[in-house]
Amino acid sequence: MRILLSAALLSLSTLPAAAAPVMQPGLYDISLQMVMKGMPIQMPVMTFRHCITAQDVADGKAYASSQNSKDCTISNLKQGGNAVSYDFSCTVEGGRRMVGHSSGTFNATGYDIMMNGRFEPAMEGLTEFNQKMGGRRLGACK
Repeated sequence: MRILLSAALLSLSTLPAAAAPVMQPGLYDISLQMVMKGMPIQMPVMTFRHCITAQDVADGKAYASSQNSKDCTISNLKQGGNAVSYDFSCTVEGGRRMVGHSSGTFNATGYDIMMNGRFEPAMEGLTEFNQKMGGRRLGACK
C-alpha cells in the first residue's frame, strides 16, 4: 500500500515548466519526504536519481521525477520568478483520489516543492498528507 501510494505521489512531480528560468539538463538527485496525519510511523525519505535531458526541459518535463503521470492531472499551474504552484488530482488504488495543492521554488539547478493534499475517500483512516520534494543537479547524465 505504501509503495503504491509513494508511486502515485511520485507521478505528481511531473510539472510543465513554461515561462520559467531554464533548468540545466543533467543528473538530479531527487528526495521525497511524506508526512501523513494520523499515521503512527512516518515513511522514510526516499531518494533516487533522475536524468533530465534538454528535451525534458524543452517539453516542460524538467521537474519530472517519474514519467508515469497518466493518472494525474495538474491544473492552475503558475510560475513567476523562481516560484511555482499548481493543483493536482490523481487516481490511486481502489478508485480513490488524491487532490491538493503544491507550491515551491526552483532555479537552474534544483527545486523544492511542498505538496498538501487529501485522500477521497480516506485511505485506511488517513485523510491528509504532506510531501516535501526536492531535486538537486549533480552533474552530467551518465
